[in-house]
Amino acid sequence: MSRLILCENRQAVVPYTFMNTKVEVYSYEELCFYIYNNVALLYPEQFGERFVQWLRTELAMNELADRVFAGITEGASLNAILVTILSGGQYYDQGEIQHFLDKQELAALLSEEEKLKLKADSFLMYKRFLKAISLYDEILRKENEDTDQRFIGDVYHNKGVALAKNMELSKAKLCFLEAYNRNQKKPSLEGFVMLRILEEAGGSDHRTGIEGDASWKDIVWKEAEAFGMEEADYHRLIMVVEDAVDDAENTGIYARYRKAIYNKEHGDYEAFNQRVDMLLNQWKEEFREQVI
Repeated sequence: MSRLILCENRQAVVPYTFMNTKVEVYSYEELCFYIYNNVALLYPEQFGERFVQWLRTELAMNELADRVFAGITEGASLNAILVTILSGGQYYDQGEIQHFLDKQELAALLSEEEKLKLKADSFLMYKRFLKAISLYDEILRKENEDTDQRFIGDVYHNKGVALAKNMELSKAKLCFLEAYNRNQKKPSLEGFVMLRILEEAGGSDHRTGIEGDASWKDIVWKEAEAFGMEEADYHRLIMVVEDAVDDAENTGIYARYRKAIYNKEHGDYEAFNQRVDMLLNQWKEEFREQVI
């Protein structure tokens, strides 16, 4: 579900931060939208005294703060507290709140593995790749002979997406292949083939693998064809990879990397070391954001 968030109430100066996703909300409307669409990532501790105080001091919603605090004191369930928050303004009407409750009831019927996947998928959406991968691995460790293989295939696929976005391409490739072997879904096969394209093109001896000698294309095409891929789809994937490579080369981090290589090739090791340190610090910060 998506909508334009029109904030009619007071805006916070200091946002409320959901620490597991690092999402900041500045208004009651943004708070409601986040709750409505991210239930799998919510837990009771997020709506304790710190949250109540934020409602009072930043949004001046004292009545809602009192109701939430009363729920906490009385030991109300997380679901009850969420409904209290959603009902505290005009962002969602009663029909939408009932739909929210219906979704909660359906979610309660899911298996533990399905609930874990829902949570992992949510972390993936917020680019918390390491947390998502950890949850996917937890599901895969529980696999047994009775487990639905298409479901496991979908888990492998999403783990492959998370690994690819985290630049663990070799592991991602194997996950997509495992996914396709189990779920027989076209996106999983395409994920595998795209990474094979990158692998073969990048491993060529040509100055630019994607645009150079096309011998690698025949190698990957034979593999793709063996899986039943249409030739038109294969050529479309090559174009997708070419566009992705072009986009990557236009990023700031790639430009800094190329400048560092230039400094090294021209003997300016002081500048090279400075640029490498900057890149390492950026990667360390990104890693820290992933694990906190």
